[in-house]
Amino acid sequence: MDYNIKIDEGKYKHGYIRGRVDNFYWYALVHKDAMENGINPINLQSGQGRVTRLCVYKDVVEHGGNPYAPTCSVRRYIYANYKREWDVLNSNHIDMVKQLINYLERRYSLKIVH
Repeated sequence: MDYNIKIDEGKYKHGYIRGRVDNFYWYALVHKDAMENGINPINLQSGQGRVTRLCVYKDVVEHGGNPYAPTCSVRRYIYANYKREWDVLNSNHIDMVKQLINYLERRYSLKIVH
């Protein structure tokens, strides 16, 4: 299955990138070269990879309270979270995470030749 990966427009500092994949949001830290604590794009293990930080999440707005004093809260559900190692990696979304990492690896490995 192919996922619809989009990168948000805008300037980000030091390789931070954000975007959407289908109906999820994500942000990542992508380096120009592979790092020893990056995500290996082949097996998703900590190893050689350009992506050293990745979070895939959904923000869900929940309404509550009574009509005279309504409340609204945002709850963040995290489906994948990597920071030197995996804290969270939802097994239902491994294919999506793998495709996103491979996309980022390919996109940021391109060299412009003059």
